[in-house]
Amino acid sequence: MASADSASSSDSDSDIVLELDGLVQRLHDPQSGAEFVVEVDRPLQVRQGDFVAIFGPSGCGKTTLLTVLGLLRQPSSPRDIGVFRIRGSRATDSSGCPYVDLKEAWCRRQHSLIEHIRRSHIGFALQSGELLASLTVAENIAVPMHLNGVIGDERRQRVRDLVDAFGLRRQTGLDHYDLSRKRVNKLSGGEYQRVSLARAIAHRPSIVFVDEPTAALNREMARGALEQFRLLEASGSGGAATIMVTHDEELANEFANVIVRMAPVVGRPAGRITDILRRS
Repeated sequence: MASADSASSSDSDSDIVLELDGLVQRLHDPQSGAEFVVEVDRPLQVRQGDFVAIFGPSGCGKTTLLTVLGLLRQPSSPRDIGVFRIRGSRATDSSGCPYVDLKEAWCRRQHSLIEHIRRSHIGFALQSGELLASLTVAENIAVPMHLNGVIGDERRQRVRDLVDAFGLRRQTGLDHYDLSRKRVNKLSGGEYQRVSLARAIAHRPSIVFVDEPTAALNREMARGALEQFRLLEASGSGGAATIMVTHDEELANEFANVIVRMAPVVGRPAGRITDILRRS
């Protein structure tokens, strides 16, 4: 492996999907007054087709970093960030630039723009709580498409394809297994995780965030679900990128072509990126 920081200068920036350079994210506990800091002091670049694993022990800030990158959490000091930008087919400014300057958007409190980018260009498969309990499996998978104006036969066919691809419906002889009409609050942990992965890519986003995919699945089930997820992303989203947060080093090494290592900072309540490795 070669460090991403030493990547060849001949690499084009045109395939960068997401970039962050410089971050100090402060988390405050209002009850105890304690503070935890997540630091990024080197450039993190995510390119089209990348599968990035953010790897490290519990409590080092992996999920916090994911929520900042996924625009779920505002940077605590956006003006102090060096670079924070995202690329997407519809994320263009008035000059036609394919990138949105997220640092500027947060500084100017352009929340509608940030919401548009998050809705249109980003997908999420989080550990729990993001599926709508009152809806069925099929209805949950359809939600991102509904929010982005995908209607009719196109939406119905996409839902059917994803239900089948993630093993949520199958017919074997007389055995008919179909979860598409089942409410998600009736699912097992593994079934829930597969629905979450299917929904994350339903609207064909530019970048997808996956948080601890082994939390509700054993390793074999997680490997199978992620393999299907990776195949669908590669074939249907035009070079979409995936960022996976995990503490499972084996899973990270198997799926990721970029590994971002995080660790606690010795002597103070903080976590930071210690290394970024990109497979050649």
